[in-house]
Amino acid sequence: MGCGTAEEVIGLGDGGNWIDPQMSTHFRLRARIIDWCHASEHLWTCAKAIHGPGTALAAKTAETWEAWLWDGKVERVIKALAAEASRLGEPQESDGPDHPRRLLAQNVGYFTKHKEHMRYPEYRARGWPIRSGVTEAAVKQFNKRVKGTEQFWSEHGIECILAIRGLWLSDDERWDRYWKTRSAYVT
Repeated sequence: MGCGTAEEVIGLGDGGNWIDPQMSTHFRLRARIIDWCHASEHLWTCAKAIHGPGTALAAKTAETWEAWLWDGKVERVIKALAAEASRLGEPQESDGPDHPRRLLAQNVGYFTKHKEHMRYPEYRARGWPIRSGVTEAAVKQFNKRVKGTEQFWSEHGIECILAIRGLWLSDDERWDRYWKTRSAYVT
């Protein structure tokens, strides 16, 4: 079971420089998807940088860009971000990491680099997840079991405990089916 036998495997992440090479190296992916919440957060960061945090115009701009992205118009988002970046000018050496010029330039790059991973209408039509929150919550549940104090695992041991933890956390009958097939527990 697992990724090797799945008909389709998708990679869902924030687009961080470290994760894309890992996904490409270790998985044969049908698609890579940029987490909707992360992409949205980038849009809000840009809108606040342009219009000021907490302003009505920043909220309106971010909501407009979100609607475009939701509808699959990532090129339109990139064009709007590039226009704002052009209006502000190139980042200066003296600009800090949160300076609007630097934020806009970085995000034009981010959306351009990942535009093929932001086809949200297609992903939704296929029934694929576009948010990683459920996965992140599941990781916390796994970590709860394996990263406690006084817990030390061999590689074989951790793989076993993670598999069993996965059965326990599943919302189906896997846990019971697993234990019913173990010879020591067959009644």
